[in-house]
Amino acid sequence: MILRTKTSQRANGQETPATQPMTANAKEVVAYLHRPEIGRWLLRQGRIPVTGNEARPGWRTYRVCLYQDYVLDIARSEEQSHWLLHRLQEPEWHSVTLPSTETEIQMVQGLATRSLYAVGADAGQVTIMAASPHRLKVVEVEPNWPASHADEYMQRARDWWEARMRKQPQTLQSLGADPEFALRKPTGEMALASDFLSINGAVGCDTTRYREELGLHQHPVAELRPAPSEDPDQLFTHIYDNLALAYQKIGDASIEWLAGGMPFQGYPIGGHIHFGGLTPTFSLRRKLDAYLALPLVLIEDAGCMSRRERYGFLGDVREKEYGFEYRTLPSWLVDPLVARGILHLAHLVATNHEKLQASPHLKLPLIKAYYQGEKEKLLPYVVQVWKEVKELPGYTLSRIHLDRYFSFLIESQSWRTDEDLRKIWKLP
Repeated sequence: MILRTKTSQRANGQETPATQPMTANAKEVVAYLHRPEIGRWLLRQGRIPVTGNEARPGWRTYRVCLYQDYVLDIARSEEQSHWLLHRLQEPEWHSVTLPSTETEIQMVQGLATRSLYAVGADAGQVTIMAASPHRLKVVEVEPNWPASHADEYMQRARDWWEARMRKQPQTLQSLGADPEFALRKPTGEMALASDFLSINGAVGCDTTRYREELGLHQHPVAELRPAPSEDPDQLFTHIYDNLALAYQKIGDASIEWLAGGMPFQGYPIGGHIHFGGLTPTFSLRRKLDAYLALPLVLIEDAGCMSRRERYGFLGDVREKEYGFEYRTLPSWLVDPLVARGILHLAHLVATNHEKLQASPHLKLPLIKAYYQGEKEKLLPYVVQVWKEVKELPGYTLSRIHLDRYFSFLIESQSWRTDEDLRKIWKLP
């Protein structure tokens, strides 16, 4: 079912339909979630902690109603102490005032959104248990709202959707990226990027702290920050220029540069892509998953699988003033052919996503294949994806790079994550 938004007014008084329609839960998703074991399986695939519905003394329970990442309501109950195996009384539910500055509430909201996306739904109620802000478990995802509030929630969701669609032009304005790479000493140990690079600048250090034993001034991972562009080829050139700048700044010829998913255990790296002018609706996220993340599995190595224990889950985005960044992918700096292909494909998907048909979130074997790295099961899917995108407007302009990219995916075993980027990119 498609829920059409209201029309919006142009300056001249004429009405024009909203850019994108609201979407309802697919019937396949509703059927899945009527079988709780499938819902829990999908959550676990997405590395979301799950628990049963048993009461736990001292834990708080939250019921979160939401449409995509818009939280409509949160109710909270405090589990009472038990006498032997029996509750002293049924818990009382209290509405949480939103927005909230409580860390636990904010973490619950984020986990609820991620859970709703992971099961393939657009609207529903997520039940979460919490012992602390950083110890949360999902009990259940239901594909509906309480009937007593359904009409109210639908109107509020429509109002929110229309306001959100007006915030951005909903046309791709620019493409950007901030791919990361790691440094290796001749001994095989990891070198700290902060020993060579500053935090700021076109080439710098990612500020995420991966190890408590590192000092506040120590940052292990290097990051490129190329200027965005409307043209994927120009963005690719900016990335090459940033790599050449990094070559000058690092200077030490004995230090090798590595990309991929996790070239050093415990230090995941990513290849975030930035989309200017667009809103990260669930529909758009699913297209990016379907056409960027799933095909890339064909050449990913074991480090990418290790990365997915904490990062790389499907639909991972961060909303920004310019639009949003898509954070699911590992660092595709491994090979310039892959990098250029990813950028062209990202541009093509972003400009044609409403025409695309692949829906892996409705096919459980494809979800499993992504999270388990089952390349042979994804190969026929990738062949079909390539066939589909060849028919899109704009493919001709990117044909040479996309044909090379898809051929590389289908013919290669895995990308060369142990080789020095300086040689592969032919840096001076």
